[in-house]
Amino acid sequence: MALLFGRAGLVRLVRPISDFYAAGQLMPALFNGMAIAASYMAVLVFVGLAGGLGPYWEGVASLLVGGGVGLILAGILLAPFLRRFGGYTLPDFLAERFGGDKVRPLAVFALILCSFPALATVLLGLGLLSAALFALPVAVGVAAGVALIFVATLLGGMRSLSLSQIAQFAVLLTASLAAIIVVLWETGTMASAEAIVLGEVIPTLGLDIFAQANAISRFALIFCLAAGTASLPFLLMRSFTTPSAAGARASFFASAVFAGVLCLAAPAFAALFEAATVQAGDALFMIAEALLSVAAITGLLAIGSALALSIASALSYDFYYKSLQPTASTRRRIFVARLSVIIVTGLAAIPALVAPEETLIATSAALSLAASVFLPALVLGVWWKRATADAALAGMAAGLVLCLYYMIAPHVIPFAFYESSSFLSDASDAQASAYEALRHNYYLADASAKDAVLADWEKTALAVANWWGLHGVFAGLFAVPVGFIVIIGVSLFTRAPSDDVQRFVKGLRAGAA
Repeated sequence: MALLFGRAGLVRLVRPISDFYAAGQLMPALFNGMAIAASYMAVLVFVGLAGGLGPYWEGVASLLVGGGVGLILAGILLAPFLRRFGGYTLPDFLAERFGGDKVRPLAVFALILCSFPALATVLLGLGLLSAALFALPVAVGVAAGVALIFVATLLGGMRSLSLSQIAQFAVLLTASLAAIIVVLWETGTMASAEAIVLGEVIPTLGLDIFAQANAISRFALIFCLAAGTASLPFLLMRSFTTPSAAGARASFFASAVFAGVLCLAAPAFAALFEAATVQAGDALFMIAEALLSVAAITGLLAIGSALALSIASALSYDFYYKSLQPTASTRRRIFVARLSVIIVTGLAAIPALVAPEETLIATSAALSLAASVFLPALVLGVWWKRATADAALAGMAAGLVLCLYYMIAPHVIPFAFYESSSFLSDASDAQASAYEALRHNYYLADASAKDAVLADWEKTALAVANWWGLHGVFAGLFAVPVGFIVIIGVSLFTRAPSDDVQRFVKGLRAGAA
């Protein structure tokens, strides 16, 4: 399998710079859709295994609807217009649209913030798989993952990545069909998958925060999946690779279909997971372990390579070329781009090994972070000529700050968070009364009892420090609307964009119609 992906990623060393950043803008829509689906499946699997499906698959509709809607929204609202722009990166589009480099640094920072932890998580996953399958040290598995990502991206950039991801989709599809056939052969039905309880796996991940028990949380899951999917930089960068705007739109439509086809095999993989855990030693166990391993490694490599190239492209193109060395030669730019892949992937291995739990927590925030920073600016940048550069900067900053605030503040300053917005908390009357009583007792307690009272008070505060009872990973539900409101409001009170910028926006929509 490694040889297959490696061969797919090997291209001639000397290629045009458009090949490295955008696969020469010659990727057919159908194949581009396969590449998108291959890299996106790991996102759905991450959310699903982390509890988004629930113990008896009751959340599968939310998961599929959120992911599918996100891909369709990207195809309708953004992808054709990004392709019409004709550039290479998301920060470059935002800088061009808003008439200068005001938003470029923030866009690069946000791209790294929502992508780097995910890349580290991919490497951690590869390390854990290597440890489980081959009894190798986790560090060896992480190093192997780094090497495979190098092969898939280093020489040809997006050209290599595209070929590798097409091969990865083919492997995922083959493994999915094989999983279905094996389960049907053994059981005669797929119904057995419905009884699988993933609760034994979820606690080991420590990411059951996606499990939804009420209507508000399920809506938040769908919203953040849809908004985040439509804003993920490593997915949107594939908009730049097709020959036309129509091809970019068709790519995302096709990716929704391809991802849906792969999702049909989810019950079969779940049944194989059950078989691999309870029937060790027989033929079914070996088949199940092989198919699960192939699918897992393939999905991780697909998204890991995309994340690495997305970050490296932003650093080499937006930071180095557009900001530091605008006169750099093509040869030097490609060298810096390849060096960026090496540095980014190598650095991502450090948190994967040193701080795995923190890495997983940071990765779970990627969807909300991407949506909070990018979605309002991208949508209004394309669809509203009046949106200004100052407004875009303010809206992106507001979305990022609010998103991070809701993710961090309830854990760091629970007392201040709750007391400043208690009217939004889902605290019951009993919890609110207990909080007030503990606060009163703390200030009246003598010195010897204060620590014990404070511990109880803090425990109560942590339980009620929320808005509508939502976990921090769903901060995008609050931050995305705020981003839209800030951009619209500031735009109305600042000077309208220049005629050149407004013609640029008009040309985007006219050319992508």
